[in-house]
Amino acid sequence: MNFISQILSRFRRTHLTDPQNELLRALLDGWTLKSHRTLDGQKAYRLHGLHGEEVEIADAVVDGLSAVDLIQSNLKFPAATYLLTNRGRSLAVQFRESVSK
Repeated sequence: MNFISQILSRFRRTHLTDPQNELLRALLDGWTLKSHRTLDGQKAYRLHGLHGEEVEIADAVVDGLSAVDLIQSNLKFPAATYLLTNRGRSLAVQFRESVSK
C-alpha cells in the first residue's frame, strides 16, 4: 500500500458523518442500540432512549461504525445490543466536548 493510500485509509477510518457522531454520543449518554430481526431475517436498527423513546437508525450508520471498530455487537438473537468500544467511547467524548465549546 502506498503512502497516499495509507493516509486515505486512515482518514476514512476516523472521519465520521454527523449521524455517526450523534449515535456515538447517544450511546455515551446511556441510550441503547439494538438490531431487531424478524422471523424472515429482516434487520432494523433502533436506538432506545432512557424514557422509552425509539429512533430507527440507518443501516449505513451502524455498519460504518462497526467496520471501524467503534461499536460492537453482543450477537444475540433476535435483538443484538451494540456497545461502544474503548475507541468509540474516546471519540464520543471528544465529539461531545467539541460540540459543547
